[in-house]
Formats: sequence, structure tokens, C-alpha cells
Amino acid sequence: MPAAASARARLLRFFMRHAIKTRMHAKPDLGRIRRSMELVARYAPDRPRGVAMRKGVLAGVPVECSAPSGHVTDRRILYLHGGGFVSGSPRTHRGIAGRIARGADARVAVIDYRLAPEHPFPAALEDAAAAYRALLEQGAPPSRLALVGDSAGGNLVFALLLKLKEEGAPMPAAAVAMSPFVDLTGGGESLRTNAALDPLLHVAGLPAVLDAYAPKRDLKNPLLSPLFGDLKGLPPCLIQCGSDEILCDDAVRMQRALQRAGVDAELEVWSEMPHVWQAFARLIPEGRTALERICRFLRERMDDGVRAGHAA
Repeated sequence: MPAAASARARLLRFFMRHAIKTRMHAKPDLGRIRRSMELVARYAPDRPRGVAMRKGVLAGVPVECSAPSGHVTDRRILYLHGGGFVSGSPRTHRGIAGRIARGADARVAVIDYRLAPEHPFPAALEDAAAAYRALLEQGAPPSRLALVGDSAGGNLVFALLLKLKEEGAPMPAAAVAMSPFVDLTGGGESLRTNAALDPLLHVAGLPAVLDAYAPKRDLKNPLLSPLFGDLKGLPPCLIQCGSDEILCDDAVRMQRALQRAGVDAELEVWSEMPHVWQAFARLIPEGRTALERICRFLRERMDDGVRAGHAA
């Protein structure tokens, strides 16, 4: 991983710290965060070239599908977006979904799962499971199917894998999690050691998110905190996180737990990168490089012999 952040990444960190962390995440207004994400996506859209997008429905769940333009691919990716379980949508993640579709040569379905607090746990997970089953019913072979998610979506990726295992359902070929939030009990040491370093997330804002998503729930439930689940039998996984994130230890501990369970699990800790920096691939080189690595990982595990792609 790069030893130091680029000049563009440092500017992004500065903006995040002063415009978002101190103003929005310290004392979060969940409705305001949700509206702000949608407004940015609406008025500053990120639509990668060479990608076709269409809307649809999977098992009653609204979805946006991105695919490489000009040819048909049978690779399928179910993308679970981040946003602290309370915000985010296919619109806010069109850029990252499109780049993965193009780079992994796959059709990427971003589901518009139900959000908390209107729809607390397990609504989002149920929507993800229904969408995954629908892809299988449509004929997507598990060897050509992968799960990808960021932040809260990374949590849902691992929770969904545990749910599929519990049900005896076919596992996908691979899973990717960017800055995953996998321990809702707050047991990661980086919540304290990186509290001042993290340019985006504020520790003080996490209780509001947990109260919205999992009110009065046992946060050690593996479907809420996948770190505590039985991880044996899960597919190959790639986890990326930034060294300064308050969630860095979630990623580190998850990869170690996966390896102890015999799962092929790779971890990349990127120096000084903010939470889900891959979403800013249009702005910073580290975002493009990280997505290229993700796409290569997915291509290698979703069967062989398909053309290479690019995530830039």
C-alpha cells in the first residue's frame, strides 16, 4: 500500500474533518445525514464512462444494476451500500458500483434495502437475503456470484454469509468488504486510539446509529456483529480499511478471525486513507488503485478466462 497519502487525499481528509466530522458526525441528525448524502449524489453525480445503468426489482426490493456497456457478462455482484444502516442508496453508490462493474466485468446490483430507524434490524439483512436468493433463482451460478459492501454494507456482507450458511444456501465465489463495521459492541481498540486521527467518523456519533438499527438488541448476535460468528466455510474474502479509521481494528480482527476459521482472507490496511475512500475514485488516485485491486480479486475468483477490466 502507498506509504503516504497523495496531495489530493490530504485535501479530501481536510474537507471531511472540517465539513463533515465536526459538523455532522459528532452529534448526528440521522435525517440530515440521509438528506445530505442524497443531495450530493443528485447534484454532483458520479457516473463512470462505459457503464450502463438500469433500475429494477429483486424479490420486491428496489435495485439499480450497473453493467459494462457493449457486451453481456454473466458475472453477478450483489452490492450492499454503506451509510450507517440509516442512510445511503443506489443513487449514492452509483460511482463505486459502476467502476466495479466495469473493472470486474460484472453486472452489479445495488439494492435499496430498508433503512433504520423506520426499519430496524433485521430488515436490511432480510432484504439482502431475498435479493441474493432472487439472483440464484434467476440462474446466476454461485461460481459467478460475489458479495461486495462498504461500512455498514460490509457488516451486511458478513451477516448475509452467516445467514446463508445457517440456511444451507449456496455460497458466493467471493466477498469484499471496505471499512466494515463488524463489531457493534465497540470492542475495537482503534475506536479509542484513532478517535482523533479519523478524518470522517466521530466516536460520539455511533450510539445514535446503534440505537436506530438495533434498539434493545444483543449486539453480540453474530447477525449484528459478524466478528462473533462461526466463520468456517465462508468464501474467499478481501477486506480493505484505512490505517486512521476508528473501524480499523474491526477489519484487522475480522481478517484474523476468518483465517483462524480456515477462510482464505486478505487484508489491506491503507496508510492515512479515510473511511471508504474507494468511493472517491473520481477524486483521488488511492481510490482508483484500491478499486483496481478489488476488481482483480473478484475477476480471479469468479471463474477464469474473462477479459481484464479497469477501475479508473
